[in-house]
Amino acid sequence: MLHARIEDRGKHSEYLLAVARARAADRTPPARYRVRWRDESGTSHSLIVPSPYLAAAMRVDIACGRAPLTLGDVVDRWSSLPVRSPRPGPPKFPNRRPLDRHVLPRLGRRLAITITRADVERLMSALHAEGQLSATTINSVLAALKRALEHGVRHGHLPSNPALGIRPIPRPA
Repeated sequence: MLHARIEDRGKHSEYLLAVARARAADRTPPARYRVRWRDESGTSHSLIVPSPYLAAAMRVDIACGRAPLTLGDVVDRWSSLPVRSPRPGPPKFPNRRPLDRHVLPRLGRRLAITITRADVERLMSALHAEGQLSATTINSVLAALKRALEHGVRHGHLPSNPALGIRPIPRPA
């Protein structure tokens, strides 16, 4: 069993300096909580997350022996399980093509637990602003992302689904 500890960087001088620099430049300040642990080989790891809730979820995952998964790993696990179908025949698998083409190049290497609702909203607005995709295609990307993240929640890889509650882009009349 691995041991992980949560460190609150709220009073560290270098963290306060980084927050002041970010606010002066109108950027988002850095995340406040750091989770530190050592793996079986003794290698030290750390991960910075924005909230104590995410830090506690990460610590539980590490203590249970589950390494933090990237969004790409969550999508791989989701797409490898067949979809239940009342029809006989070979198993059908989820369509991961929209995620492979539009989401994973931008967010695939990020840890799934650190992806927020704002990240998903920025992704959807960026896809819409590029003007190359129709509203229907962008909405299918959002639907596939919601299903993949829900799979991560159901199997204990994520504490919550950050894509829930995001409305689809309205189609032109």
